[in-house]
Amino acid sequence: MIKASKTLYTRLALCLTVIFLAIGFFSANMLFQASNSHQRLVTQHLHCDLAKLVVKDYLLFDDNGLDLNAAKMIFMKLMVLGPDFEFYILDAKGNIMTYSAEPGVVKRKNVSLKPITDFIRTKKIDSPILGDNPREYGQQKIFSASPIDQNGQTIGYLYVILGSDIFDAFYDSLAQSKMLRSGFWLVIASLCFGLLASLVVIALITKPLRNLSASIQKVRDEGFSKEGGKKASRALAHWDSQNNNEIHVLGSSFKALLDRLEEQYQQVITVDELRKELLTHISHDLRTPLASLLGYLETWQLNEGSVAKADSDQYIEVAARNAKKIANLIEQLFELAHLDSGSVRVNRESFSVAELVQDVLQKFTIEANKLNITLKVEPKDTSILVKGDIEKLERVFSNLIENALRHTQSGGSITVRLSTSGHFVAIDVSDTGIGIPEKDLPHIFDAHFKAGNSIRGNSAHGGIGLAITKKIIDLHHSKISVISEVNRGTTFSFLLPYAS
Repeated sequence: MIKASKTLYTRLALCLTVIFLAIGFFSANMLFQASNSHQRLVTQHLHCDLAKLVVKDYLLFDDNGLDLNAAKMIFMKLMVLGPDFEFYILDAKGNIMTYSAEPGVVKRKNVSLKPITDFIRTKKIDSPILGDNPREYGQQKIFSASPIDQNGQTIGYLYVILGSDIFDAFYDSLAQSKMLRSGFWLVIASLCFGLLASLVVIALITKPLRNLSASIQKVRDEGFSKEGGKKASRALAHWDSQNNNEIHVLGSSFKALLDRLEEQYQQVITVDELRKELLTHISHDLRTPLASLLGYLETWQLNEGSVAKADSDQYIEVAARNAKKIANLIEQLFELAHLDSGSVRVNRESFSVAELVQDVLQKFTIEANKLNITLKVEPKDTSILVKGDIEKLERVFSNLIENALRHTQSGGSITVRLSTSGHFVAIDVSDTGIGIPEKDLPHIFDAHFKAGNSIRGNSAHGGIGLAITKKIIDLHHSKISVISEVNRGTTFSFLLPYAS
């Protein structure tokens, strides 16, 4: 019962039932009051001249004034014709002098004259005028009244209570009235029909909301497992975002939210899988140079003093080279983790991209000369300004050129081309190297991916540099693309905003 009362439909039904009962009660009460008031108005209107006619045709006067005994006898005779009337003679101050009722039933000794004088002055009765009931304190009834004049002076009033028996037994007569009972049951039936019709309408209106609630409950039960997410999405598929119905809009919004959550959940799973894969690659990439480092150091220790200085220096040089590889790899891993954290800030400033590229090329000049590879930037126009984080973009150019050096054969060239394109500067880093197989192109920005035809695949860079490059370019709200042809070369391209 408690659980049922928590549903929207049940609460609406209970509220509507209470409202209908309240309306029915107040309507019946108002109908009763209106009927009562109408009955009084009609009775008073029909008998408004009764007191005046009695004073004119029936009251007798003697030498002492009004004959009260004769008046009382006349009242008794008149009550035979009209048993629902009570006659009272009042003096000029409202004191009761005589009356037609049985002795002892009249409790009041005087009545208020204000309603009587208001009645006498009123020419048209629009609403019942009530006066004091001599039989009861604090009770008022409709009446007819007329002044009693003698020698041009008002000596008292004739005060006639109308319907004394009718109004005392009014509620009892209502209960016994067949017509009123029929009307009462008709009102009850009308209210019940209206209530049932309203409940049906509420049920139809809340049905889509109940369906949406059931769909969301199903989504909660399915959860975000690989299959559960698809089932949950299908559970909300029938809600149409183009429908103007608010429930459909709400349902489609839930579906969009669910799809977004499912997408983020799958991304989390993917990232988690990538992290596991990354750990695997890290262990592999670190194992090779670390084993080499330890091997040469142990060899150097074992043969210290028994080998030539040239051999000893070679051991140390190889060990140092492997230590640098490990250091570089760890540095790249830290950098990649930092970029993945989402807390990296880009400090944008205007600078000459040609100068930055020239500085980067200068760092690789010695290595390029050893490999007989030409490095150049076209054009060497220092007026081409871009807006970006100069430190991070230096890292981008360093990674791209270093990657090109690893995949370009002796006698080849690496060229950085700059060109303006609208509000952007297009940057291409091209080499004449071995190229990348078409099947490897979609994966080259994945951390630790190495192309199958890499000519220096044991360099322990493992593809992290390109992954870092892509994330930095993404932070600049740009995209990096690659075009490559095996044995013809590779070109990496991206755009930077032009700083005018």
